[in-house]
Amino acid sequence: MAKALKWLMVVILVMSGVALVLGIKLFTNREVLKGGNQKLQAAHLAVAKQLHYEKLTLEQLKANEKGDLPGIEDSLKKLTSHAEITYLDLCDTKKTLAETKDKLAKVTGELGLTKEQLAAAITKINEITEVVAKKTQEIADKTGQIAQLEGDKTTLQSQVDDLNKKIAKNEADITELHAQVKERDINIRDLRAQLGEKFPIPKGTTGKILAISPEWNFCILDIGRDHDLCPSAEMLIHRGEQLVGRVRIGIVHKKIAIADILPDYTAEGVTIQEGDRVLY
Repeated sequence: MAKALKWLMVVILVMSGVALVLGIKLFTNREVLKGGNQKLQAAHLAVAKQLHYEKLTLEQLKANEKGDLPGIEDSLKKLTSHAEITYLDLCDTKKTLAETKDKLAKVTGELGLTKEQLAAAITKINEITEVVAKKTQEIADKTGQIAQLEGDKTTLQSQVDDLNKKIAKNEADITELHAQVKERDINIRDLRAQLGEKFPIPKGTTGKILAISPEWNFCILDIGRDHDLCPSAEMLIHRGEQLVGRVRIGIVHKKIAIADILPDYTAEGVTIQEGDRVLY
């Protein structure tokens, strides 16, 4: 009996030692699990913060008893769902970003080309502006020269007008003097003709008998000094193609003359009539 109790005590002591060892080991594992759980909680909270999921709190991740596990699982599912949505949004954002980068690269290339074109256009505009400025200055200079020339032209035109007036007056004076000289020459010629001197008249001079006086044997002609007639000149009388007589010029006026009919030259049986032509 005593021996059996002794062995029982030994067994109890051994079991107590084993229980103590297991308890120590379980405590150590519990602390490890607790630390790992806390790190997981911190990691979940960090992920939730990065995902801007503010609904997840530390209290939702703690499990004091077994009944709290479904709540933790539900919170983690919600976090996972939010993470998936965020990931999809991130994928879309990355795609949009890639497209935006492509567009930006294209726009940047076009902008570079546009800048080159703009620079070339600015250079061309500057060149044109310089040419316009030069031409404007030339126009201004030419305008000044034109104004000067217009002034000179006005002055010269005034001088020309004055000279033309003087020339017109001189021409009028010359014409008057020529008329006076001609009148004097005609008078001198008439006087010399009356003294018996004969003067030629222009060949081809022709006229017409306006009136005739058979009694006094003279006629009046429609030509005179204006046709260079002079006294004593003789002219032939024609009727059509027929020569019918001759006259000698007597008194000469400006536009008419009185001529004597020369009987010795009158055709036989012909009477001188008004309208017969005279020719020198």
